[in-house]
Amino acid sequence: MQDWGEGYVVDLDYTRGYFRELSPALLRYVALLAGIDAAPAESYAYVELGCGNGYSTALHAAANPRGRFTGVDFNPTHILNARQLAEEAGLDNVRFLEKSFAELLGEDQEEADFVALHGVWSWVGDEHRAQILEFMRRRMKPGGLAYLSYNCLPGLAPVAPLQRLLNEHAHLGAGDRIEKVRRSMAFAARLQQAGAKFFTGNPLAASRLESMGRHDPHYLAHEYYNANWTPFYHADVARQLAGAKFEYAGAATLLDNFAQFVLKPEMAKIVGEIPDRALAETIKDYARNQVFRRDVYARGAPKLPQAQMEAKLARTRFALARPRVSCQLKASTPAGEVTLDAATYAPVLDVLARAPMTFEELSRSPECAKLEHAKLRQAVFGMTAFGNVLPALRADGEAERHERTTRFNRAVLGTPPSGPSDRYLASPVLGAGVAVNFIDQLFFAEPRDEAQAASNVAAKITASGTKLRKGDKVLETPAEIESFIQERARFFFSSLLPFLKLLRAAD
Repeated sequence: MQDWGEGYVVDLDYTRGYFRELSPALLRYVALLAGIDAAPAESYAYVELGCGNGYSTALHAAANPRGRFTGVDFNPTHILNARQLAEEAGLDNVRFLEKSFAELLGEDQEEADFVALHGVWSWVGDEHRAQILEFMRRRMKPGGLAYLSYNCLPGLAPVAPLQRLLNEHAHLGAGDRIEKVRRSMAFAARLQQAGAKFFTGNPLAASRLESMGRHDPHYLAHEYYNANWTPFYHADVARQLAGAKFEYAGAATLLDNFAQFVLKPEMAKIVGEIPDRALAETIKDYARNQVFRRDVYARGAPKLPQAQMEAKLARTRFALARPRVSCQLKASTPAGEVTLDAATYAPVLDVLARAPMTFEELSRSPECAKLEHAKLRQAVFGMTAFGNVLPALRADGEAERHERTTRFNRAVLGTPPSGPSDRYLASPVLGAGVAVNFIDQLFFAEPRDEAQAASNVAAKITASGTKLRKGDKVLETPAEIESFIQERARFFFSSLLPFLKLLRAAD
């Protein structure tokens, strides 16, 4: 029988994750940080290659109804799941295609403004990467943006032998894929415990093996047990993309775009002296021992003159990315622990806690009016880097978006949680998803009374036998569970629910 999976794990359903880095608004913001004018803000064509179960594609379609979205995956189970979600959410601006990359090349496709692929580049072979590049070369509009994530070097160099060990052992013996994953991991742990010098000489591989034990076996199967598993140097990926006329714009992990947060001063000086952008980014990966990258590339997008960039920034709208009480001005970064000046940064958070605003509107607010332009820009950019603030969509069209996201969120919350994992609700403000954890999902089905909701949810969790953890402690007794749920209920009703309403992800 022909192996239609071509070395990729296809006998297990992939986890139903959401990846905000793929959102059009965030990708456009990365372009703004790079000082380039790329991809339209409203009417555009967006393609996600290797969309899995289609959750990210469907959520972005719900939150961006004027975009035309296509999700592509060669696994028919994934496409079936994606189409069912789109139908339940009433989405008419998204389609899901069961196609291989080779088959997609033969399709007559609309030219794309965005092409995104997450969890694909490092997990397919050279032939498939060539097909992806050819699709991007043929079908990407000038000025379009491409997103791709991949395992990278030098950080993963010590982990590659572990991945090989797990794969080789998984071929031994009978059993289904999950059983083989567990058996091979147990073997690797036994080898480590027996004193194998590979693990003692490679602490990262040892810690990676330990962390793998806490992951869903379905995720592990797709992450580590494909025939292809290739980490790349950024310079090599940049050269490959350059062949399709793409140039590196920046990182979808926003913090990585700010050298002061990811490099120590002496390292930043070294990197700053390197004239070649691809090599400079690669040296940054050596400095941080980077293991994973989320890169954004632009196809022929022009650099904006300073005046035009400032005008574009003035019109850019921003919103809180988390409840105000959860926003932090201190963070552990690759450059060390950083504490930001509250007098400069906190006013931006206080204003956005009232309502999403454009940069120009922020500058006129009483709290921020005293900050000079450069300081305000520093504050806004810094808060996006720290994950406290996100770029938002324009206020125009929000009512239309809200109607669509409400349908999507009802479809999502109408399905009982399958386990203690996060779900993401669509926000018409962000054009992207907002996480709600397992307990918060249960609160949505309860009365808007804190005490009653906490009592009901605690009873449900106790009856289900679901194990809750607070820090490193597993909560065992009904009293511990009830106390924990009461604490979460206070946060949900006082902070999280108002925040979700601010982003119009809840009513």
